Amino acid sequence: MPDDGPVADGRPDQPVGGSPDDASELHGLGKETTPEVLPAREPFRSLLRWLGLVEQSTGVLLLLVILLLVLVQVAQRYLPGGAAWTGEISRFAMVWATFVMSGYLLAHDQHIAIKVVDYFLSVRALGGIRLLGHALVAATCLAMMYATYDFMTHDRGQVTAAAEIPLAIIYAVVALGFASTALRAVLIIVVLDLPELRTSKKGLA
Repeated sequence: MPDDGPVADGRPDQPVGGSPDDASELHGLGKETTPEVLPAREPFRSLLRWLGLVEQSTGVLLLLVILLLVLVQVAQRYLPGGAAWTGEISRFAMVWATFVMSGYLLAHDQHIAIKVVDYFLSVRALGGIRLLGHALVAATCLAMMYATYDFMTHDRGQVTAAAEIPLAIIYAVVALGFASTALRAVLIIVVLDLPELRTSKKGLA
């Protein structure tokens, strides 16, 4: 039997809609071990790829901000004076990084998950559970995005205590994170989950 290459969670180790050459490049040093789920058609494929790059770059930048501000806080213990805003911004940066990277991590199947039913359910049942899970993720993110938008529309010009950052900006980053995660969840349903269900049904027919 021919070797089809590494398979993770029953899914081919290559970008959806990509060529075999793309899959071979994944095994090089520094390449993604779990390729990003992307639509096959342009321009949506390129747009989502650029969105992933922006999210990844923003996440790295926020981590650097956290590192720098924590080092500043340590130095403040031994220097006169102090700036309370360093601790506040570092905390907000951690929250922002969580939401900014949420959609990117979902597209790469890198969210923390405990896999229990994967080992004893049939392919068709497992595909249905995956579809249900991604549908719940999309619905929850859309609901939370609406709730965050409601906070923004009812904002009365409040700012944070130390850095005086408008709360509308805090909420906006969170809303964008929910929107990105919901988009990726719907994309996974369309690109992966539904085709897998159709394939499993044909195999049982």
